[in-house]
Amino acid sequence: MQVFTEELTATGRLTAYVQDPSDELASAATRPAMLVLPGGGYRFCSDREAEPVALAYLAQGFNCFVLRYAVGEHPWTDSFADGVAALEWIRDHADEVNIDPEKVAVVGFSAGGHLAASLGVSAPRRPDALVLGYPVTLAEFGPPVGKEFIDCPSHVDELTPPTFLFSTQGDTLVPIRNSLRFLTALAEHDIAFESHIYLLGPHGLSLATAAVANGRAAMVDDSVSQWLTDSVTFLRRIFGDFAVAGEAEVYADLLERRRPGLDMPVNRLLADDALTAVLDTHLPAEVIAALRSDGLAWSLSLRDLSGHQPELLNARVLEGLERDLHAVRN
Repeated sequence: MQVFTEELTATGRLTAYVQDPSDELASAATRPAMLVLPGGGYRFCSDREAEPVALAYLAQGFNCFVLRYAVGEHPWTDSFADGVAALEWIRDHADEVNIDPEKVAVVGFSAGGHLAASLGVSAPRRPDALVLGYPVTLAEFGPPVGKEFIDCPSHVDELTPPTFLFSTQGDTLVPIRNSLRFLTALAEHDIAFESHIYLLGPHGLSLATAAVANGRAAMVDDSVSQWLTDSVTFLRRIFGDFAVAGEAEVYADLLERRRPGLDMPVNRLLADDALTAVLDTHLPAEVIAALRSDGLAWSLSLRDLSGHQPELLNARVLEGLERDLHAVRN
């Protein structure tokens, strides 16, 4: 993984978490991006809602970016400008960080959720999807933290991106009406959304796991912790998933590997005299000897091996093996 930091503005610092290229990950070489906006009441940026969230999404196939934006005495407009700069940087450097510039999501928590929602309703170029965790969305919550900021529900329009939102009824710091009013605005404008309002849980749950709870049992909740998986499912429905070939394994495939044929492991074929005789008919003696001595090949099937040695196990040879092995089992 590549980790590096870009100073975007005087107040905005972007840390990137980018999957290293690998031949074993070739089908996921170009990934969607996730911009992470930690909460903290526009007073600080919470570590609990920063790198742990980025790494969780990285494991799900996103290249991730954590923005430390303007907080404290800086006006909200500086925070918003940092968010816009982060989106622009990610898209402008799409080739360098192996992301699709048309698949840039933003996840934000609490005040970071307000910033994410603000980008979704008023940035010059919007994110392509939003994930909002217990977000502030209403302008009335600005003055208590010394800020003047936009009322996000009032700015929802037809360009607002698809949104996943989660919150809890147990949150007394940011009341649930922040979520409900934003969701209502999305519905009124026919914006795709998914929402999970959990019964229990205080404000600031982050991933809702013990690893990010800072020792507080109230910050651990198995139900709320499902939001990450659910959000990934939502985003894959919006963006699509990485391409895969073939079919998912079913029970019949397991049974097939237990019957003589191209899918039975070589070690099981060689353990049966009748099946070994079939192999002797179609394969040179030195190949049989090599299969017996090669620990890796020993556990593979003939079909698997044909992908590694197509010149030896070509279509004609495989057809004969399959016919004669099936004859033994029948």
